[in-house]
Amino acid sequence: MIFLLLVILVGMTLFLIDREKDLIYRGKIGAGEIILSHLARSAVIPLLEDDTLRLNALVQDAKHLDGFAYAAIMDGQNSVKAQTDSDIGAVLTKFDNTQETNKDGTIISKNTLPSGMRVLSLSKPITFSNKIFGAVYLGLSLDFLDREIQKEALTIIYNSVFLGFCAVVILMSTAFVLAKRSSRALPDSGKSYPRKITGLFFKPRAASEGALKARLRKVRRDQVTVLFAEIKGFTSYAETRGPEGIIRDLQGYLTIGQKCILDYGGYVDKFVGGAVVGVFSSSSLTGHHTLRAIRAAVAMQRALGDAGRKGNPLLSRVGIGISSGVVLAAPAGSWGKKDFAFVGESLKAAYSLNVMAPPGEIVISKDVYEAIENFVSVEPLPPREIMQRTEPWENFRLLHLEGRKSGG
Repeated sequence: MIFLLLVILVGMTLFLIDREKDLIYRGKIGAGEIILSHLARSAVIPLLEDDTLRLNALVQDAKHLDGFAYAAIMDGQNSVKAQTDSDIGAVLTKFDNTQETNKDGTIISKNTLPSGMRVLSLSKPITFSNKIFGAVYLGLSLDFLDREIQKEALTIIYNSVFLGFCAVVILMSTAFVLAKRSSRALPDSGKSYPRKITGLFFKPRAASEGALKARLRKVRRDQVTVLFAEIKGFTSYAETRGPEGIIRDLQGYLTIGQKCILDYGGYVDKFVGGAVVGVFSSSSLTGHHTLRAIRAAVAMQRALGDAGRKGNPLLSRVGIGISSGVVLAAPAGSWGKKDFAFVGESLKAAYSLNVMAPPGEIVISKDVYEAIENFVSVEPLPPREIMQRTEPWENFRLLHLEGRKSGG
């Protein structure tokens, strides 16, 4: 309805502007023709008597017309007998691009003067006893006419915009009221009906069976890298601090952790106490997920170290574990939000690697190291059993990032 209303308003506005333009144009021509006819009748006797004084008085009377450019009277030999502009007589005889001729003999044409002024030129013959003794010329400024047309067009546009705004407000208010009444009028059949309107569409509070199936179809397998960062000794630290100090220090840590994960294209999976879990996956836009996770971890430890030296002791107690593997990614959270839940052994492995990481260090799995060995310098850790596995895993302490090695 709003789109249809806007189309109608635009069409009416263009029609009114075109109509107003024609009215102004015809109105000025009509006023010019009246003056021109008066000059042609009044100039007969003075022209026959060659009374230039009276002829000049006649053309001076034409100056009161809005948009006046010039007026002149010429005899039958095209000699100027009276004029308001001393230079106009020389160019009147060159006006030959006739646009139209009225029934009373008035000739109308559009011309450009040597000064550059665009004029609407009107001329009418001076006759006596059906004989032509000369002609009367009257010029109107086309620039003046254009300004008058522009003023009227702006007025029409402003009025159309105001009317359109009022109409849109009325339509939106009516739609809102009708939608609200429809929501309240829904019958109670044991189902959950909406009580909240969002953009005139209803959101159910509970998911239907079809919505559940649609969500399950969105579950996918992803090869990801998991970053698990946690504060070491948080419980003992909390026993020595007041609640306000704990919250302030913890907030600074969580802010840095979240920012570093997001800066490198990761997804913040969850906050659990003093832990931040980030998941990195690859796409055509984000690139290698394992390398981005490593860079995020290095940036996080660097930022935590810089901030920790400014008085927040929590920031120097963070260890980070990084693992890689396949997880299930599924939509989670409230219906309609783009939240995801990740399920897989990689999250548990990242937690175990975090347990092995001392404060301020980063521990990575063998899979992670093999994926980015050309970019890092590491130190092997002693083998140990992780989770419920019976075989030992090889893990590495990250020392620092390096540039690409030759042949890598």
